[in-house]
Amino acid sequence: MFCEKCGTKLPDDAAFCTNCGASVSGNVKKSEEKVSDKEVQLQVKPTYKTGYMILPYITMIVIFLVCMGLPMFAISTEAGMSVSIGIVGVIFVIFGISYLFTKKQYSSYQYDFYKTKVIYKDSFLNVSEKEVKYKFIREVTMRQTIFQRMFNIGTIVLFTNAETGVGNGISIINVENVQEIYKKIKSTIDV
Repeated sequence: MFCEKCGTKLPDDAAFCTNCGASVSGNVKKSEEKVSDKEVQLQVKPTYKTGYMILPYITMIVIFLVCMGLPMFAISTEAGMSVSIGIVGVIFVIFGISYLFTKKQYSSYQYDFYKTKVIYKDSFLNVSEKEVKYKFIREVTMRQTIFQRMFNIGTIVLFTNAETGVGNGISIINVENVQEIYKKIKSTIDV
């Protein structure tokens, strides 16, 4: 038998497609009854760590001063110093605006884990919501870059079998105590 939605070859007793998760006509399992799923089991919110977030800006300033600043300071002209100070000032203004928007964005992210599903919400500039049933999650991963480890944060990704490959899961970025939260998510999903 083949999936009517994506054409994947399936075993004759399949109730759902192993590729796209679509229900196979006439084979909905009677044992799968609706579970009351109104109570949040676990809520995860990303953490905005100022030190971690300013690292790229500090790097830009240092690179700029090394590449452009030292030759201009060696010439020691007023114009050279004014240009250097002006560029550093622009970098600080960009950082300030980015800081405000990113901090507000982080406070609007919410990941609620229920008995059978996870719901992601974002309500800052754009409003979006995404629901993924646990039965469609094929993999849960936890990653920490060297800089994230310095700040005790990390990223957790819930991968699904989305058809398009775009938006096929949920990424929870900059989670504090990521290893502990990862274990809690795994135990919530694996129940």
